[in-house]
Amino acid sequence: MFGPTLLAALLAAILLGGALFRALRSERRRVTLESRLRAIATTATIRDPPVASLRKPRPQRKALPMVWSGRLELALAATGNLIRLWHLLAAGIAAGTAIGLLSAAVALRPALAITLAGAASVAAPALLLRSVQSRYQRRFLDAFPEALDLIVRAVRSGLPAPEAIELAAREVRPPVGIEFRRLVDEMRIGTEMEEVLQRAADRVRVPDFRFFAISLVLQRQTGGAIAETLSTLSGIIRQRKALRAKARALAAEAQASAAIVSAAPFIAVGGLFLINRDLVSVLVTDPRGRFMLGIAAVSLLSGLASMRVLIKKNLR
Repeated sequence: MFGPTLLAALLAAILLGGALFRALRSERRRVTLESRLRAIATTATIRDPPVASLRKPRPQRKALPMVWSGRLELALAATGNLIRLWHLLAAGIAAGTAIGLLSAAVALRPALAITLAGAASVAAPALLLRSVQSRYQRRFLDAFPEALDLIVRAVRSGLPAPEAIELAAREVRPPVGIEFRRLVDEMRIGTEMEEVLQRAADRVRVPDFRFFAISLVLQRQTGGAIAETLSTLSGIIRQRKALRAKARALAAEAQASAAIVSAAPFIAVGGLFLINRDLVSVLVTDPRGRFMLGIAAVSLLSGLASMRVLIKKNLR
C-alpha cells in the first residue's frame, strides 16, 4: 500500500516532534507554577529582603537539540528513572505499527492510515511517560507525609533541618528516601541547598514537594518555625489523600458502568456468532464489514477514553 521506508521515516519524524511538543508544554507549565510560588513567597515576606526563588537565573539561549535533550532527561527522571528513551521509541513504533496493520486490515485509505499510525506513534510514548510519572508521584506522596512527620519530630528535638533530612533519608521508604538521600549527598559535596532543592523539585514534580522546598529556603533565609509549617503540610497531604479515596469509592459505579459498556459489544458478537455464524463472518470476510469493525473499534476506544478522562478529572 505504501513503502515501509517512507512509513518508518514518517513515524520517526512524528515521534521526535511529539516528544519536543510534550517537553515544551511541560516546561511552560512548570514556569507558570514557579511564578505563582515566587509571588506567594514574596507576599509572605514583604519587609524582608527579596527571597531567592528556586529557579536559577535563565542561562543564555541554547541550541534546540540541547534544550530538547535536557527537558527529555528531566521528564525521564520524573519517572524515577524507571523508563528510558528506548522504551518511548519502542512504544511509539509498536503503537504505530499496530494501528497501521489494523488500518490496512480494514482497508482504509493510505493517507488516513498514515495519519492514524502517526497519531498513535506520538500518543503512545506520551501516555506511557505520563502514566509512569503519575505512578511515581503517587508512590512519592504515599510516603512523603511520613518523612515530613519524621523531620518535624527531629527539628522539634533540636536537630537542624539538614540533619533531619538525613535522618529521613535513612528511615523513610523509597522513593522518598532515595530522593532525600540524593539531597544529602549533593549537599555534602558543597552544593547550595537552593540548587539541590531545585533539582529535586524538577525530578519529583509534585507541588507539595515544591512547597516543602520553598519552606526550607525561607526558613534558611528568614528564620521561622519550620516544624509547624511542615506539620501542617503533612496534615493537608493526608486529608487530600483521604478525600481522593472517598471520591474514588464514589466513582466506582461509573467505572463499573464503563466496564459493562465496553464488554457489551463483545458479548453481543459472541452471541450472534453462536446463533448465526454466516451473519458474523461477513464482518471479517467483506471489506465493508472490516471497515465497520474499524469504525466500531475507534468509537469504542474514544468512548472509553472520554469516560476515563471524566472520572480521573473528578478524582483530582
